[in-house]
Amino acid sequence: MRYKMIYILFLIFLLITIPYVITVFLRRQDANTQFENYDSGYQVISGNKKDDLETCLLKILPGQISMDQEEEAVKAQAVILRTDIIRRMGNKKQISKQKLPYTTYEDSQYRKELGNRAYQTMNQKRKKAVSETTGKVITYKNKLIEPYFHALSVGMTLDSREWFGKDLPYIREKESLSDIEAKDYMSVKVLSYEKISSTIKAKTNKEITKERLEKNIRTGRTTKNGYVRQVYADPLMIKGEDFAQWFHLASNNFYFEQYKGQVRIVCLGKGNGLGMSQYGAGVMAKQGKNYKKILKYYYPKTTITNLYE
Repeated sequence: MRYKMIYILFLIFLLITIPYVITVFLRRQDANTQFENYDSGYQVISGNKKDDLETCLLKILPGQISMDQEEEAVKAQAVILRTDIIRRMGNKKQISKQKLPYTTYEDSQYRKELGNRAYQTMNQKRKKAVSETTGKVITYKNKLIEPYFHALSVGMTLDSREWFGKDLPYIREKESLSDIEAKDYMSVKVLSYEKISSTIKAKTNKEITKERLEKNIRTGRTTKNGYVRQVYADPLMIKGEDFAQWFHLASNNFYFEQYKGQVRIVCLGKGNGLGMSQYGAGVMAKQGKNYKKILKYYYPKTTITNLYE
């Protein structure tokens, strides 16, 4: 009689737990493959179309970090983008796509650009990165941070106090020494004085002759690691960030050299040098660090929290 009761209780236990296990498994499968059905409560709006935040992340993630990167680095980037989008929403739970500084691509565009095989690889990696970090954001003292990031530092990231003149406690100098070993750490662009002059005129409506540029085009104030705050194109002063953007430079860490009657611009690193270095994150991932450790390294004093709990 005793064994019969144990057997009955065991059957009841199975009847209760098996449906639960199946449900959890199916939900996990859905999270990995069916983002179109996911409802986080946050939306990105474009015209009459509304994308859930997590679906939107799938569309922008490959444009913000190479899908050849290590998985944990891609996950870290997904958390950064989610944090930034929700931060930009403010007190609302939706935002217009036009207010986001990210380009979105539909599946058909990715498939056309990459080809079917490369698309499948990319698609699996982005889905894994988003699904395994769903809802995760970066906070400092319970507030969403401004999660600056860049592709490649100059061996040390920038401190907010030096660059902005304001204190963001989670944007500090962090060593990222492996970055200087990257094959594209240095890039060079050669421009004619005529090209520089015409671009400056188009952007500022100020005319500077070739002769004046030849005598005086130089960097002004820089950070201690060489990020340019000011460029002087006699007699005009241009913000270093603007100059880098106008001439499509890899970073705003650059210097000028005269070269065969032209200007050679030597750039170090890629991007603004603030926050997470994607290259450095990839190296940390290869060393066995997960995305949470990567983010906490580049954004000290922060917490990784789940927004949907």
